Amino acid sequence: MKNLKNGISALLVLTFTFSYAQEKIKLNHDHSKMEMKQTPLEFSNENLANAYEHYEHIKNDLVGSNPDDAQKGAVMLNEALEKVEGSDAALVASQKIASSDNLDRQRKTFSDLSNEMENLLRGTITSGKLYKDFCPMALKGGAYWLSAIEDIRNPYYGAKMLSCGKVTEVLEK
Repeated sequence: MKNLKNGISALLVLTFTFSYAQEKIKLNHDHSKMEMKQTPLEFSNENLANAYEHYEHIKNDLVGSNPDDAQKGAVMLNEALEKVEGSDAALVASQKIASSDNLDRQRKTFSDLSNEMENLLRGTITSGKLYKDFCPMALKGGAYWLSAIEDIRNPYYGAKMLSCGKVTEVLEK
């Protein structure tokens, strides 16, 4: 009887571990090969478009809880932001993410980066929609982020609370 209980317990742990691993794999997949339901997003400034692409890279890596990839994305965002007029505050936030491999610190700084990116991008969309999302539980008071897709993918909690949040505004032409 004891062996049966141990066997069942082991099977349950194995099943849970496999399910958790499968979910983690889904979150850590290569975002460049993803097909998302989104309208092509275009901006009036090529440098801003490039910066937003790298911002999305960071966001997706935070959703997938990948601090090393978020760092790499932030390095690329730094280079892009250097070509955008008035991007000093966004650049400071991006540099903080690039200089840290601590996921919690990256997520906290991502809130500042998101606010600054919104300031830069607002009014520059020529085609498509940009969703301003909000998680009331993030960072002990709530935090925003931008997304090219309407579905909520929370960068502040990743797999723990993947769909926690709501769209608060749609930025479009």
